[in-house]
Amino acid sequence: MKLIELCSMIEIQNEVQEKLIDVEKEIDFNAIKQVTEQMKHKEYWESGLEELNKMLSPDEDGFKILTCQLHCVCDIYDEYLKLGISKNIFIDTMKFFPRFLQDYKDRNGNYRYVWSWWAVRQISMVEYRIGVLEYEMRVENDKHLIDIHIPADADMEISNLRKSYLDALGFFEKYYPDFSGADMVCSSWLLAPSLKNVLPEKSRILEFQKAFDIQAMDEDSRGFMDWVYGSRDIPLEELPENTSLQRRLKPFLRNNGKIEWTTGRLVSNPFCES
Repeated sequence: MKLIELCSMIEIQNEVQEKLIDVEKEIDFNAIKQVTEQMKHKEYWESGLEELNKMLSPDEDGFKILTCQLHCVCDIYDEYLKLGISKNIFIDTMKFFPRFLQDYKDRNGNYRYVWSWWAVRQISMVEYRIGVLEYEMRVENDKHLIDIHIPADADMEISNLRKSYLDALGFFEKYYPDFSGADMVCSSWLLAPSLKNVLPEKSRILEFQKAFDIQAMDEDSRGFMDWVYGSRDIPLEELPENTSLQRRLKPFLRNNGKIEWTTGRLVSNPFCES
């Protein structure tokens, strides 16, 4: 697959596509192939990215490393086909790229790519989007686990969540049997118990929480700020009030409220029709 074909398939923004095509002409991919290959293997994620960033410097808008990562994505499309994983799952998974490019522009007014450190998960085929949720395979202390991630554009209707969970069970059973039946866990501010003090009772976020048994909490984390307000460095008095969630959280935070970064294990309830 060619870069331009991939960009069209996963709906990379036209303005970005034009820049990537120009950048592609400047990079000697043969010279950096050994390093880019490292992004496909978890044990080399950190060292590979560090070396690649040095080789591509300067890269202020991140489009050089984005071009390299998308070249890797072109390569792994064939791996999807060999395994028999559907084209739809490939597209949904790789739409990570335009989603975060757009998010940066919406917040800052221009396109910039700052998520190369996360995209190695998609490139190394340990993370897949299945329905409205993303699932990442990992091994911890010899135990197989599947991390659940919630994309910003996820429609968190209970029926959508249930379908995603069930489809994911079938996916891992078929393509990654070592992870069949593995515990599914989620670490997110969306599981914070204190949100019950902020959100209405029928909130989709609170409904989402009911599917998890809490295992750990970091009460002092400010990680939620990145997702709700775009930065954890904004003074409380200056927090924006552009969304209903921002408006609800602001007085809670100004009154010394905390939103815990919470880890929970998915229970069987979401697999049952209510």
